[in-house]
Amino acid sequence: MLRSAQPLMALTHQDAPSEVDHLAEQLARLESLFEAVPLAIAVFNDALTLVRANTRYCELTLMPPGQSSARSIYDAFPNALADLSEQIDSAVRGGAPSAARIFFRHPRGPRVVEATFTPLGGAGSDGVLFVASDITELETLRGDLARNVAQLEAIFDVIPESVRVFDADGRVVRRNTQAQRDNVGANGAGTAGTMGTAGSVGAPAEPGTLRDLWRRDLPKTLDGMSLFVHEHPTARALRGESVRGETLVVRRGSEGREAVVEVNSNPLRDGTGALRGAVTIERDVTERTRLASELAEQVRRSAELYALVSTEAERLERMVAERTEELLALQEARAHERQLAAIGQLAAGVMHDVNNALSPIMAAAHLLVLRADDPAAVRDYAARILKAAETGAATAARVGRFIRQEPVAGGQERCVDLATLADEVIAMTRPLWAERARGGPVRLERTMSVGVTVLGIAGEIREALLNLVQNALDAMPGGGTLGVTVRADGGEAVLEISDSGAGMTPEVRERAFEPFFTTKGVRGTGLGLSEVYGIVRRHRGRAEIDSAPGTGTTVRLVFPRADQPAITGEDRAAGPRTPRRVLAVEDDDDGREFLCALLAADGHTVDGVAGVRDAMARLSAGGSLSYDVLVTDVGLPDGCGWDLVTAARAHWPQLRIGVITGWEPRHDAASSADFTLRKPVLPEELLRLVAADA
Repeated sequence: MLRSAQPLMALTHQDAPSEVDHLAEQLARLESLFEAVPLAIAVFNDALTLVRANTRYCELTLMPPGQSSARSIYDAFPNALADLSEQIDSAVRGGAPSAARIFFRHPRGPRVVEATFTPLGGAGSDGVLFVASDITELETLRGDLARNVAQLEAIFDVIPESVRVFDADGRVVRRNTQAQRDNVGANGAGTAGTMGTAGSVGAPAEPGTLRDLWRRDLPKTLDGMSLFVHEHPTARALRGESVRGETLVVRRGSEGREAVVEVNSNPLRDGTGALRGAVTIERDVTERTRLASELAEQVRRSAELYALVSTEAERLERMVAERTEELLALQEARAHERQLAAIGQLAAGVMHDVNNALSPIMAAAHLLVLRADDPAAVRDYAARILKAAETGAATAARVGRFIRQEPVAGGQERCVDLATLADEVIAMTRPLWAERARGGPVRLERTMSVGVTVLGIAGEIREALLNLVQNALDAMPGGGTLGVTVRADGGEAVLEISDSGAGMTPEVRERAFEPFFTTKGVRGTGLGLSEVYGIVRRHRGRAEIDSAPGTGTTVRLVFPRADQPAITGEDRAAGPRTPRRVLAVEDDDDGREFLCALLAADGHTVDGVAGVRDAMARLSAGGSLSYDVLVTDVGLPDGCGWDLVTAARAHWPQLRIGVITGWEPRHDAASSADFTLRKPVLPEELLRLVAADA
């Protein structure tokens, strides 16, 4: 063909112009077709030199179009990744054309082409034609498809449920390993793990069709109704129905045991929607069904038991109601007994505290009679009697607060010096040391810091110290060392009472502050340390015990420290004493006499009456205010002192009114009084309030 091209062109010069034009048109069409074909094409002449190549060939071989002509066929594929000499020689010898996959280097990545070398003629041909098609993308897709198929095969194989794929005629075309295992269990033989199409080499005798599977399984519903083959979920899926979660009972194993399976079956369709088969998945739910059945049975039994228990509960409720009535009556009787016992214990505790206060009073009064000719001793014993009386008054006040469950009133607190209180208690109890410690002397170790003050009620703190000192003396029947320490620790005031007695066990130390707990037997009430604890807590402090068997005991009272100095008797007595006209109302003759004498001794003019009517008559005498101050008791024979306060305030608003009571004040009436004092009254406090300006 190439040899005839040149004579043909030579003839064109001799032929008619129309024939030349026709041939030129034909050549132009061939040239367009040569470039338009989506193949890489190259023509080599009989000298195996490239004479013609299209653009796709130049792109494939990476040769510029202007440099590709006259290139030897053996040099025409410089970027091929294989030696093409064998294919070229076969074409030159006139062999039959054969396709071959050839790999080429390319800037866009390795390329794969399917190429043929075709001789132009027989042996000793006139040339060779090279035609190649780029199949790189096809090979890539083929590789991706192979990987995806492998992945799907692996996923299909590891699914823990039995999976079978059927064609449109009901033949099993694919099954996974679990389906093969079910087959092994059903037939007693087989190679577990074999997966693939039905009839694979090495696979056991798996049912090949839906009918074979139906014969093997003999499926039936949970209520025992057998299924025909056309009722099988797979048969329904082959008719286009989707079956979800149908539970069947099937046979398994050579012994024909029954298993419960949950079946899902779905039709398979092609791109046009035509039915091509079905896929069926079976999940063994035998154990789950058994557990559900057992649970249902347990629920049924529980319901029966609940009904039985409900009946019994009603009967028991009636019995309990009857018994409760009996117990309530018994509890009420026992509560009354406990109340009487508690009152007795409280009375014993009060007696204990009052005796603590009376003991130094009686001792000091006895010594006062013996030393009546010694003024200094008389003043000393009188002061001790006063302190002991204050302690007894604090006990009475505390009992009143306990009965009414009321806190300490802030107006009663004063700044007191702990060292002064401690020395007073030492002086009050010293006459008892020899009596309490008969087996030997008691040595005092006194360590007092000056100016350690707290805000509180002196009588209550003094009572707490009396309890601690007497407990320390009781702990040393053979004598020993009594330690009294007052010190400051930062913002806290610390008071410690220690003894060298037998000490406490950990169990006793833990319960020491409990009410009615005592280790003294019939000699103790169990209220001493509990009272101490209550006093310290009311003063916003805390109580601590350090003790061990054989090492003695230290009781530590810790209070918030006050910054101001303590108020002494001289401080309270200081100040102006303006004479007043005072009306004193008190029904007790001795009380009225001492009250009038006390006020008169301070320079006041005093009249005393015994009841409400006499008081109103005195106040009304003369038609004008004849008194500056009214001081009245609450419990009067012809009325209540609070009513007298209310009436006097209404008629004489400028009258200064004070109330003296042995009980807690009545808050609604106390607002009408200018001051309120509790019995026993501190003389200096009464005198200060009476003399104060209205």
